Amino acid sequence: MSGTSSIRAAVAADAPALAGLLGQLGYPTDTTQAAARLARLLADPQAAVFVACRDGPVVGLATVQAHVALNRDAPAVQLTLLVVADGLRGSGIGRALVAAAEDWTRRHGAGRLVVTTASHRTGAHAFYERLGYASTGRRYARGL
Repeated sequence: MSGTSSIRAAVAADAPALAGLLGQLGYPTDTTQAAARLARLLADPQAAVFVACRDGPVVGLATVQAHVALNRDAPAVQLTLLVVADGLRGSGIGRALVAAAEDWTRRHGAGRLVVTTASHRTGAHAFYERLGYASTGRRYARGL
């Protein structure tokens, strides 16, 4: 992996870069929207936003959110978003972001990290399987 990469907690000034990454993932987002969404997550003690930087600029993003459920003693954490900039996928940045999410999960006393990904993202499925994640079911959604 060429270049110097690091993972850190996101800050409000990252909103423009996050908007660009969301667009690359297929979620067109302007800077104002990204800033508002980021502010909500940063204010939530049960959530975290991590960014990957390479030689300065933000080139990756991961978000996690913890929740408690009646069917488990320990909380669970969901990796709700993972994206690495076009051209840098396969360079280890995604793996580093997932490692940060796993570390956050352990530090928050959660018993598991859950990942969901759209059916058409076969590359993402293979990525998570390489990291040891197993398919455990299906996800259904309905707009309301």
